[in-house]
Amino acid sequence: MSQELKEGHLYRERREEVLERYRKAAVAREENLLRRQRKEVVAKCCRVAVIGLSPDPTSESFVRTEKLLGLGIEVVPVLPGCHTYLGMRCYRRLSDVPGQIDIVQVYLDDSLDIEALAREVVAKRAKAFWVEEGRVEDNVKKIFAESMTQVFEHESLEREYGKHVPASPTTQLANGPTSVRVRERMTVRPVTVKPLQSIHDAIEKMKKGGFRHLPVVDDRGRLIGMLSDRDIRLVRPSLAFVSHEDAALQLWSTAVRQAAVFDPVTIQPDAPLEQAAELMLRWEIGGLPVVDQKGSLAGIITYTDLLREFIARKL
Repeated sequence: MSQELKEGHLYRERREEVLERYRKAAVAREENLLRRQRKEVVAKCCRVAVIGLSPDPTSESFVRTEKLLGLGIEVVPVLPGCHTYLGMRCYRRLSDVPGQIDIVQVYLDDSLDIEALAREVVAKRAKAFWVEEGRVEDNVKKIFAESMTQVFEHESLEREYGKHVPASPTTQLANGPTSVRVRERMTVRPVTVKPLQSIHDAIEKMKKGGFRHLPVVDDRGRLIGMLSDRDIRLVRPSLAFVSHEDAALQLWSTAVRQAAVFDPVTIQPDAPLEQAAELMLRWEIGGLPVVDQKGSLAGIITYTDLLREFIARKL
């Protein structure tokens, strides 16, 4: 192979890698936007009408609805032919439900006329139409778009509420006077990064401090995201395709905001340590930012802190 062909081949590989990096960044930005939208919806909405329910106690719809009730959410079952569901009164149609409905959660079924249902949702002035499994057709999305009703697909409503509801029944039990609080084990004044800083700067901070998680803050010190070594690996160029010099240059030119996870799971300083452990297990994360009531960063607690507490209790 001639030198020109080799250089052309290398150029194409580098170009594809750069394009792939930008594609990942675009997807990450879209995911962050959807995450913020979901958070805003569940933060303001507490009355959910559920359609397409199954009376089978082992079904997904039954189990998930039970979990929503456990989180303190007001659930309104829409189930023709049934008088009660999990002890709650059932309604034949959405239009029969009295009062405001915030979210309409639907378990898709071939018997459902989704287009007619969409018009009922719009007439009811619900803020969101939530489908956990399946896809909403474009003609139905158009109906919702005209009424500014948000549509969410392939996301768990129960998980979203679980993420933003302050405490689950389990953590409330752990909220006794002898429970260790997050503020007693967290790292205060943790090292942080700004969204416009380079990934190279973030890596240097991680190496120097010997940690794997960096809170991302704005100019006022408010938490806006989290960056982990796992996030960095997703955007780090492969040395199989680029030289060390080019890799370093790309890390300098890649901003933290292109790799960080925005709107992260958080916890407050006075929460019990058990709640921090539950959140880490639920969301499969190794570091949990601690924020005060104003959203300012107060500290960070990691799985290492939890392990230290576990060992101390055993001793």
